Amino acid sequence: MNWYFFFKALHIIGFVSWFAGIFYIVRLFVYHREAWDKGAEDLEASVLRKQYHIMESRLYKIIQNPAMYLTLTGGIGMLIINSIWLSSPWMHVKLSLILLLMIYHWSCARQIKALQKSPTGINSFGYRLYNEVPTLILIAVVMLAIWKSLAGLWIGLATLLLLGILFFVAAKLYKRKRENN
Repeated sequence: MNWYFFFKALHIIGFVSWFAGIFYIVRLFVYHREAWDKGAEDLEASVLRKQYHIMESRLYKIIQNPAMYLTLTGGIGMLIINSIWLSSPWMHVKLSLILLLMIYHWSCARQIKALQKSPTGINSFGYRLYNEVPTLILIAVVMLAIWKSLAGLWIGLATLLLLGILFFVAAKLYKRKRENN
């Protein structure tokens, strides 16, 4: 059995699942916050808030956490087999981005707890922008992993900058459209 391919498969399965969970949970935060904006005494909003909390908690515990561990297991397995990568600058950058993604992941747990009790300081538009952070990290990590060099980082940074600007403009236009309706 080729262990490298086994760990690579685990890694791919894990990060696809992890990112699916990360992208979806923050969309739930948007809706959860909008339910708070209807007022603490609104009966329909109260039911929605309870349901969003259940959905967020289950998504985080049942999908996101195991997917993160699967991603890390696959990645660590590949690094053990190809330990030379640990001396490469591109891998240092990639591992730093993964650490940032893990911090983002854990921040989602804090948001789940905060939204259960009361509206947070982040409004629904803020959550929409917050939802773009993992997209930008994903782009940079994929570019680094594909190119396996800092050239990939520069291509990734240029792509990040362009997409970051596009995401921000799109979010602003969407917000303006929603406010006009």
